[in-house]
Amino acid sequence: MAPTVKGGTDIRAARASAGMSVPRPTVENVTDTVGSDALPDIAGVPLRDLSFTVVDIETTGWSPQEAGITEVGAVLVRRGEVVAEFTSLVNPGTPVPASITELTGISDQMLAVAPPVASVLPGLLAFAEGTVLAAHNAPFDLGFITAACAGADLFWPGFEVLDTVRLARHLIVTPDEVPDCKLRTLAEFFSTPVQPSHRALADARATASVLGHLLRRLADREIYTLGELTTWLAAREAEAAAAHARAEAEGSRGWRQRLVAWVSRPFRARRKDKVAALPGRQPQPARTGRQHMVTAIVLIKAEIQRIPEVAEVIAQIPAVSEVYSITGDYDLVAIVRVRAHDELADVIPGGLNKVPGVTATQTHIAFRTYSRHDLEAAFSIGLAEGA
Repeated sequence: MAPTVKGGTDIRAARASAGMSVPRPTVENVTDTVGSDALPDIAGVPLRDLSFTVVDIETTGWSPQEAGITEVGAVLVRRGEVVAEFTSLVNPGTPVPASITELTGISDQMLAVAPPVASVLPGLLAFAEGTVLAAHNAPFDLGFITAACAGADLFWPGFEVLDTVRLARHLIVTPDEVPDCKLRTLAEFFSTPVQPSHRALADARATASVLGHLLRRLADREIYTLGELTTWLAAREAEAAAAHARAEAEGSRGWRQRLVAWVSRPFRARRKDKVAALPGRQPQPARTGRQHMVTAIVLIKAEIQRIPEVAEVIAQIPAVSEVYSITGDYDLVAIVRVRAHDELADVIPGGLNKVPGVTATQTHIAFRTYSRHDLEAAFSIGLAEGA
């Protein structure tokens, strides 16, 4: 029997009195080994002895300031075994964009009688009590969850957090083993029992399996405790930062000259050079008709001293057609074009947001083009092709 999680009693009672069905967060006991093992000081505890709550959420957008949570899924892992699961749909209080419904399958109808986030969070926090939180691209998921806790006036316990993206970048060789560290890529690489599907519980299950494989790789490197892991990660990232700083210092002058020359060229010429330089890129046949594309406008904040570098790196992302420096609260704007909405998750939170120097982004989905002119011509800076 799946016990219900308490929270939001008044709201549920009101719905019940109105004759509405009242879905509630549920916890499923997978084994009978669930118990409380809160650890006040876990730095020296072996990783194999820690309990992990692997969490995933689905949302109406990319920014917790402008979007809401639509689904929460969590998996409790103890000694490598899944012992309990938590899942709930969440009513975000706003309509779900069509692009998000296409990506996740979660619709307004599904959420009409779902509990609000303030009713779901207490159950999630109780479920995760005494554990280490883990997530794939943890800043995204925890950014939404902590913002929702603040909005609901709920105390955030200050969990220890493991990000499986961060671990994978240091434990898996790219591109020799995998081309990238996306959840779907890692799930396929490790042949996880559950594949991610942009639904919270399925993605949490897949992340839990990936985490297990990454922890085994840590043991192979004789990293056995959370304290040792923290020290090891800090050392690896300090080495990477030092190498980047050396390369930046050595190539700064030549790079700036190349950037000036690149920016001075018209969009079509820049795009041609960029696409041709992509590894494994093959010449594409001429288009015979207009193809439907999904367009996203991404506003980007970046570290001031790294804006030109960030712009050039983002411009190399295949789905990014233009990058502009702008005035105002944001530093850059990128135009992203993909063939399907689900590709946006890979390009923006899975790629653009991870560019070193990017501090914040805000994404807007374009639904309709009003210009009578071809989009590519509209974004041209107006110089001749051979300029």
